[in-house]
Order: sequence, then structure tokens, then C-alpha cells
Amino acid sequence: MSLTLLLLTTLLFQFKAAEGVEFDNNQFLIYNKVYHEARLTLFQDKSVGSYEHGLYKDQLWTLKPHPRQKGCYYLVNEEHPQYRLADSKHTLIAYSGHRYADQLFKLVDNNDGYYYIYNCYHTNDRIAKWGHENHKTGMYGKDKYPDQLWRLVPRFKANFFTDLVFHFDNRQGSTDIKREISVTTGVKRSSTETIRSKTTYSQSIEASLSGAIKMFNFGVTSKTEFSVELENSFSKTTESAWSKTEKITFTIPAGKNFKVMQHVVKFDGEFSADSCTLLTAIKIFESDTSQFSDPDKFIISSAGQ
Repeated sequence: MSLTLLLLTTLLFQFKAAEGVEFDNNQFLIYNKVYHEARLTLFQDKSVGSYEHGLYKDQLWTLKPHPRQKGCYYLVNEEHPQYRLADSKHTLIAYSGHRYADQLFKLVDNNDGYYYIYNCYHTNDRIAKWGHENHKTGMYGKDKYPDQLWRLVPRFKANFFTDLVFHFDNRQGSTDIKREISVTTGVKRSSTETIRSKTTYSQSIEASLSGAIKMFNFGVTSKTEFSVELENSFSKTTESAWSKTEKITFTIPAGKNFKVMQHVVKFDGEFSADSCTLLTAIKIFESDTSQFSDPDKFIISSAGQ
């Protein structure tokens, strides 16, 4: 009789949902196509430009949808959340006053992973970058050029997989065996660094989850499972309550190969301190052989089932 106790050992069935992107209330680093390291930035003096070096939260933008103008967004800065991008008389600025139509932008897909970012009021104007210097960023309304194209990199990418929580092979045993195992559910962060805004953090994760789910053939039960657990975790007022760990006693029957699996969603952040993991439902598998059947398709495969 052998005992294998493996806590959260990742299966090879992990896959990424990089293609599924949800824009509404999601946050993005916005990279220029020609100056590929340059990201739209709101500097301390509240001027808008680009920056090619370290990652900072003043380069992170929330796309807040307008309630009536479909496809038009306010681009709100994470570090300075009272400021929104605006096309003021064909000049790109950040503005913190009342909302006006020239603060709305829409994304036009170039079908190559890049977008034109048009103003919804000055409808010919696009955000452009015409040189290496940080300040050479603004609005342009004439001919199209590649330096007007931008790549939107979401704050989080979601990875779905199924982890092995516990395994015990009791096929050679003649008596049942009990084991107490700790099982965690909810959201666990990989860093203790303080989150600047829990609202934008949770909204970005929810948008990342929503976009990723759309890419794969998950059943209704799995979709609900992920969404409900995430919503429940973020409803807690303190971060320490986002997850809970319980000790569960499992009975391994005599003559059975026994394992416990758990659904996991790993959210990889562009800022490493942001990364977190969502742990949801567990399921017990029993078998008379070394193989386990999965009629309910609990184990997430590369096909997203």
C-alpha cells in the first residue's frame, strides 16, 4: 500500500486563455506598435505621454463603458483615478472635471492584434505616437500610419486547470482508512503588497475570467461555479477573508484507488504582486485500477471541457 500526498500539484492539462479579452471595466497596459516598448502613461504633472522603461500603475487604464454610447469608453488612469483621457481640440490630455463627449474613445480592430483608438467626438482623431520621446504622443486625424496602432495587454490573464489535492492507493488494503486534509477555497494572492484599489483589482479579475470563459466550451455548472466563488470572495470586506481553509476528513475504502481533485483558476498579473489564484470545487474519484474515469468531465482538459 502506498500513500501519495500531493497538495496542489498541477496537471499537464493546464492551458491559457490569452485570446479571450473582455473590454468593459477591464484594465490594460496600452503598447504602441512601432515603438513597441512604449506604453500610454499619465505622468505626475498630469501630462499624457508614453514610457518605455519600468512598469508603474500610472500606465494602467480602465475602460469604463458609456451607458448609452455603445462601444465608447472613458479611459481612466489607475494611479490617478480622477483623470480620464480627453481629445481637447485635437490635443490628447488628461482631464479631471466634468464628463464631456470628447473624453470618450472607441477601439477599432486592425485584425493583427492591434487597435486604432478613435475619439468618439472628434471622429477622425486617433491616438498616435510619432517619435521615441515620451512627449511625442497625441491625437492625429489625417492619414493612417502604423504608429497609430496600439496593443492592449490586460492586467490579468486567466489559466484554468485541475489540481490534485490528495491521492491514496488503497487497492491492496483490507480496511478503510481515514485521512484529514486541508482544502482551501476562494481567492489567494501571491503577495502581501497592499492593493491600491480593490474595486479595479476585482473588476479586472472578473473581466479576465469572463473573457477567458467565452473562449472555451465550459458547461453551465463550471461557469457558475467559477463566477459564484469569485463573487463570494470579493464580497468580503477584508482581503484575509477572500479565502478559507477547512480540514476535511476523507474515507478511503478498502480495495480502492482514491483521489481528490480541485478546479483552479490562476490569474497571472502583468504586475507580479497582483497575481492570485481562485480555488473552487473539489471532487472525489474512486477506481479499482490505476486509471480514473471522469464521466462528468470535471478534469479540465486543453479543449476547455
